[in-house]
Amino acid sequence: MIDAKRIRSFGETNSIDELAQSYVTDVDDDLEVLGWELSAAAVRICDALGAYRSPSEGDARFYIIKTTSWAG
Repeated sequence: MIDAKRIRSFGETNSIDELAQSYVTDVDDDLEVLGWELSAAAVRICDALGAYRSPSEGDARFYIIKTTSWAG
């Protein structure tokens, strides 16, 4: 199963709206914290190694890291 579908399915099964929806908002207006929380959940669900947030102003992009290797 593709990771995004696995995460969405987990959210739907466990009634976690933030994981079941394609777009989320935060009532506390702290999207940085929400992004890290959802990334941490995704790491656990997908048995990933960790998460990374790309440096950017404005929008934030969070990635989960599934494998690592040395660049040759």
